[in-house]
Amino acid sequence: MALKKYCTVFALLLMSGAQASGPSPAHAETLQEAVNQMITTHPDVRAAAHNRLARDEEVRQARSGYFPTLDLEAGTGKDYVYEPFNGNTSPQEARIGLRQNIFAGFSTVNEVDRQKARVQSQANIVRSTADNTALKATNVYLEVLKNQAIVELAKENLTLHQRIADQIKLRSESGVDRLADMDQIQSRLNLALANVVVAEQGLLDAQANYDAVIGSPASQLTRPDNPSPLLPVSREEAERMAVANHPQLKSAMADLEARNKQDEVAKSPFMPLLDLEADRVWQRDILSDYYNGYDKQEDLRIFLRLRYNLFNGWKDEARKSETAHLINEAREIKNNTYRQVVESVRLSWQAHEALQKRINYLRQRLQFAASTANAYTKQWNIGQRTLLDVLDAEAERIDSARQLVTAEHDSLYADYRVLNSIGRLIPSLNLRWPEEGAVDDRAAGASSESESSAPGKPAQTTSRTGAGATTVSTSSTTGSSSMRLSPLTMK
Repeated sequence: MALKKYCTVFALLLMSGAQASGPSPAHAETLQEAVNQMITTHPDVRAAAHNRLARDEEVRQARSGYFPTLDLEAGTGKDYVYEPFNGNTSPQEARIGLRQNIFAGFSTVNEVDRQKARVQSQANIVRSTADNTALKATNVYLEVLKNQAIVELAKENLTLHQRIADQIKLRSESGVDRLADMDQIQSRLNLALANVVVAEQGLLDAQANYDAVIGSPASQLTRPDNPSPLLPVSREEAERMAVANHPQLKSAMADLEARNKQDEVAKSPFMPLLDLEADRVWQRDILSDYYNGYDKQEDLRIFLRLRYNLFNGWKDEARKSETAHLINEAREIKNNTYRQVVESVRLSWQAHEALQKRINYLRQRLQFAASTANAYTKQWNIGQRTLLDVLDAEAERIDSARQLVTAEHDSLYADYRVLNSIGRLIPSLNLRWPEEGAVDDRAAGASSESESSAPGKPAQTTSRTGAGATTVSTSSTTGSSSMRLSPLTMK
């Protein structure tokens, strides 16, 4: 009976997040709400978003090469003439000129493509930054829930010791127990009080971290659903999904594409320039007018002008070599990003599997510890166990419950960490990417190094179940599936 009571109390702690005592607010803050607030207000995300918007303007700047330029010039001054006559003139000139480039060695089109690739790169950086900050928000959110549960366990332990202390006091007054037993329970009672103080301090620290990361105090938090059904079925599948979908890797590939286009731009100085020029010129009191017998001149000049540089101090050749080295740099950065993404998946998956095994053992430990504490209490009541045996058994039960709470939190965080390692944490929470994180998948897939990417994510995958959760199948190309799951609690 006592075992059932202990398990029921512990299950309620996990399901409710061990909410702090006091009046409950009218609205409980969910993990989705906390993450959504963070990705819309966090400085790191907003800084990346503004960088993306700035790169949009760079695309507009590059496209200006497709359009003509229109310039207006006007001037007046004094011309002191010594030969062939001695005198002064006051020339005046006005000019309006139209220039339209016809051919520039394909520099304009390649520069536009380069800037577009840089936009795609930064858009994926926005997604990666948002996903990483979402993981931080998830961590501080779960830390508050974990510490709330630990505080409740510490208070339960204190209540138990107070009840035993009352029993010992009555038994000592009636002559059943010795004075040493009273001293022993008082020592354990003070330890329980100290543990409550430590647990409450840990909760205050977790709430302070939550406020610093999320940007608002922690209200009544609710335990999130178990995301295990959204996880890949195996580590290999997780690696394939990460290589195909991770925004950090997509950003590196877009950077490599931008460097390739930059190399194409560097070839343009080796080709001629062809411009169409039209100028309307008004001149007055120009020196040449004296020879023609006129005091003013008005012209309309239309030229098709060809320019071709023959020597530039080897500057263009050095620029071409520079862009070749920059391509190699971007390729190595992409290769290193690939390694980091795969390493992150493997570490996250190993933590996920290890915690699933650990939870099973800790649940069994809690069952045996609760059964032992119940048996020792009954035996103590009939004189077959000492008070020390009972206190040690109860301490073992509380410690096993505390370790299981911690393991449950770590397991839930490990699941979200796996989703983050494959770049799908925000979609798994049914949230949208920031508006500045919009990407053109067709443009992103144009990289010359795309053969290193795994195929796209299948439309349907077999779900993996966590401990105590019901097996659920999910299919999503956007990662926006939502479902209700059984909480990770001991039945």
